[in-house]
Amino acid sequence: MKEGIRLMQSGDDADAVLYFDRALELRRSLPTEAPVYAYGLAACWLNRGEALARLGSEHHELALRAYDEALVLLRPLPLGDDARFAKRLAIAHQNRALVLAAQNPPATADAIAALADAIAVLDHAEAMDAREREYLLAVVSMNLANIEASKGTSVSDLAAREAARRALRFVKARELTDAAAAEAGLKARHVLCHIAARRLSLQAARETVMAEVHDATDLADDGLELVREWERRGVERFRDLASDLFRFGARVYAFYQPHFLHEFLSEQLDPRQSTDSYVQSQEMQDAAREIALLLPTSSSHHE
Repeated sequence: MKEGIRLMQSGDDADAVLYFDRALELRRSLPTEAPVYAYGLAACWLNRGEALARLGSEHHELALRAYDEALVLLRPLPLGDDARFAKRLAIAHQNRALVLAAQNPPATADAIAALADAIAVLDHAEAMDAREREYLLAVVSMNLANIEASKGTSVSDLAAREAARRALRFVKARELTDAAAAEAGLKARHVLCHIAARRLSLQAARETVMAEVHDATDLADDGLELVREWERRGVERFRDLASDLFRFGARVYAFYQPHFLHEFLSEQLDPRQSTDSYVQSQEMQDAAREIALLLPTSSSHHE
């Protein structure tokens, strides 16, 4: 198992599958009537499913079978006896949902149902550490928001907004101290910004539009401020999310509050607010060049 995990972490997913298969052979000889052995066998299936999912769409059916095998073992476990049981059951539901959503065409309804199952498990997982439970609830809620938003209907957008806001509530207090929590929060904002863009394109009444605008700019500003803080600490993995939030925020300011646009651009591209490497990164510079095309010539110096 450990060698398979090491290989998967290094990107060698095909060889990782072979080690997980060997672990399956060994653990199948143990009596799964004992919860700890059933849990161990389920862990083999979960790891196998993750490695197969990473190998691409041609392996998705095998990945789904692995997650289904894990669920058969995990569902009967006494979830209150061991915090690991509920955690792995929730992860099995979530990972299965992500594979379903990645199919072509995506099995969206089944993916949403699987994520709802994961949330139901976590909502009652009192044995888990509270911080870990809240983080997992945030991640599952964020994934639910992503899938709901992909449907593009007014009803699904409302569901996506609710799920994304829930994700933010779970991680908000830890975004400045926990990079994983920050990532979940940034992804939740990213979904909310996509929904806001869609809603703004459909709004007619000015009061409603401006309420959406204020919410959208707050999301972009808060997310980018969070990224800059982590950049100052040497964490660079949020740059793709930051560049999207930068593009989104600039467009909203340009169209609805142009008097704030210069301040917004100056703040994002000021290395004193973050780092030189962040401002000069390809992600931020590409975004700045795209934004410059939307602006009057007098704003082109922000590139």
